[in-house]
Amino acid sequence: MRYFVVLFGILLFVTTDCNRASGQVQRDTIRITPQTSGVDASFRGLAVRSMKEAWITGSKGTVIRTLDGGRTWNPIVVPGANDLDFRDVEVLPDGTVVLMSIGSGNASRILRSTDVGTTWKTVLTNAEPNGFFDGMTFTQDGRNGLLFGDPINGRMDMYRTDDHGVTWRRVAERLRPPLEKGEYGFAASGTGVVMMGKSIWIATGGSVARVLHSADDGATWKAHTTPVRSGNESSGIFSIDFVDPRTAVVVGGNYLRPEVDRDNIARSIDGGITWAIVPSVRMPHKACVRSLGKGRLLTCGRTGVAFSSDAGLTWEQITTDSYFTLAVDKDSATGFLAGRDGHVARFDLVTVNRK
Repeated sequence: MRYFVVLFGILLFVTTDCNRASGQVQRDTIRITPQTSGVDASFRGLAVRSMKEAWITGSKGTVIRTLDGGRTWNPIVVPGANDLDFRDVEVLPDGTVVLMSIGSGNASRILRSTDVGTTWKTVLTNAEPNGFFDGMTFTQDGRNGLLFGDPINGRMDMYRTDDHGVTWRRVAERLRPPLEKGEYGFAASGTGVVMMGKSIWIATGGSVARVLHSADDGATWKAHTTPVRSGNESSGIFSIDFVDPRTAVVVGGNYLRPEVDRDNIARSIDGGITWAIVPSVRMPHKACVRSLGKGRLLTCGRTGVAFSSDAGLTWEQITTDSYFTLAVDKDSATGFLAGRDGHVARFDLVTVNRK
């Protein structure tokens, strides 16, 4: 055993020394492996339960699931959902699956399954003719959840659950954050909201691009302005995530002019209170950003996929292939991407040698 340890140490030293001598540096990057979904839907919702199991949802009431890391994807039938557009999906720790569909009025719904998609129950239907669901999230234990939507009477529409999504109650109007005229959320990838402990952050766009923050579980709210591109119906923040309790990143831009590559990403280092553009970053429109853990981030949109290993200070373009949403299993740093025309891919964090 002592001989083995000494020999391993020598080999490690020699390998490291050779890498240094050749000018090579080990860096993290992302490897993307396209997969076959078997459907042609436009995907927007994605939830990863493990490196083997993931759920993807989208247009035409489409729901697919993998149990083998994406080698095969199986369709899940949701009766009566052919006209629904599922933009968000959450898989709770007990295996319960929650779907969110979008659209005006009663096209916005929440459906729930406790038997891996064999049967479904509609647990919430938007009764507001002008209502429009944008996204949802749950606490880590899956008990408490928050759903937000476009403004009603000048305030963000909002619902809460405290029983794993079985029942939902509408938040009283006085407790919902007021919005500027023309301000709303984007139902792009279901990633415009974050909950950590008693803190909640919701990203907005339209006339202004702001982050709404509550530090007391929704009892009070403060709005924090960001420098992300805004000012029209197609611009603003599309996604938000945290690297750690102090460091956060938002992405977005103008989805009608996705090639414009300035003012589409901002960082916060004080828990989402103040936000700043990273001057050196040129990034076109993105629809989703997710933390992979340890300061690593992945973002995607119709303009491609980019990776950061330093909490968003610098970015590496991985591919120009179009994807609208992503999710990751942080234990393995493995996850999935999904987009238009049924496009699905698996991604893995890998270490490579570079000069």
